[in-house]
Amino acid sequence: HDEEGFTLIELLVSIAIFSIVVSIAVGGFTRALRTERQVAALISANSNASLVIEQIAREVRTGRDFVCSGTPCTELAFTNARNESVAYRLSSGAIEKRVDIARPFEPITAENIDAKYLFFLLFANPAFPPRITIALGVSAPIPGVDQTITRLQTTVSAR
Repeated sequence: HDEEGFTLIELLVSIAIFSIVVSIAVGGFTRALRTERQVAALISANSNASLVIEQIAREVRTGRDFVCSGTPCTELAFTNARNESVAYRLSSGAIEKRVDIARPFEPITAENIDAKYLFFLLFANPAFPPRITIALGVSAPIPGVDQTITRLQTTVSAR
């Protein structure tokens, strides 16, 4: 007698193989989603850090009367083009700015940034305009992921 169909064993084997293939595919998909979130967080943190270092550099470019605090210099104070007393520093993973000595420091970095370091190197020579090198190291605080530090640096010559 000629019966068509699958035996119970063939059905169980095919279900097991299908389950294994689906498990592998779902695992790969989950890893891809996690990696995509990590890359997006790193890109966002790097973009914000670039904007912050550019903001500092733009204000330094037109500043005067620079004073560095700390060894190495971790806080830069100066007078900007609007005759305001300005200071930049790192505090608790955020870069902060203060305008006017009587006002408090306020963070200028986004929540998705963990600033690891901020250093200023002031080159002052009476014969030349002052030059300030700004070095910044940031990472994106992603739970369960090694903290890759992106290092940014620029040198600005005050006008």
